Amino acid sequence: MDSTLIRDSYDAVADVYAQGFTADLATKPLDRAMLTAFSEQVPKDGPVADVGCGPAQVACHLDDLGVPVVGLDVSPGMVKVAQERRPGLDVRVGSMLDLPLADKELAGIVAFYSLIHLQSHERPRAYTEFARVLRPGGLVLAAFHAGEEVRHRDSWFDRSVSLDFFALRPEDVAAGLATAGFAIEATLMRGPYPGEADTERAYLLARRL
Repeated sequence: MDSTLIRDSYDAVADVYAQGFTADLATKPLDRAMLTAFSEQVPKDGPVADVGCGPAQVACHLDDLGVPVVGLDVSPGMVKVAQERRPGLDVRVGSMLDLPLADKELAGIVAFYSLIHLQSHERPRAYTEFARVLRPGGLVLAAFHAGEEVRHRDSWFDRSVSLDFFALRPEDVAAGLATAGFAIEATLMRGPYPGEADTERAYLLARRL
């Protein structure tokens, strides 16, 4: 998918998206549990990047857990919303296909529902970028819709957008991360919580070799 379409679509909905999603972790205990486990196991010698951070609900949660975190999003509108939500939080415009970070700069990466916008041929590049910016022993926690379905939106929150949402097979994500130099440490599957889209969710925890 054209990255400009992703950027422009999320710019179009940034303000209303933030109203609906900034507090959604409060109703998702398994998401919080996985983030807590991540925060306890991630090496303490560097920052963590929330890649595709949106309004920074995950970055703020990690910040509350005492994890040094930087938020990255391809949408300047989302970055602006995140900065307004928590002044002082380091949030930047950036793509997971070309992370604006130095080699081995990070101790960890969280990617919550950001891989789902990448085409199949783009995902290996993202995994390679994750490996590049992580130090050996660094952790990745990825969350995504599980399956093989593709959903397209032309309208979202009554705004015009053009977005594809790819459900991903956990074994394919695991294989891609393994090829990029990661060892899978944990996998969790869950059904939708009330009010969520009717898809199964997957969480993968992987360590940089």
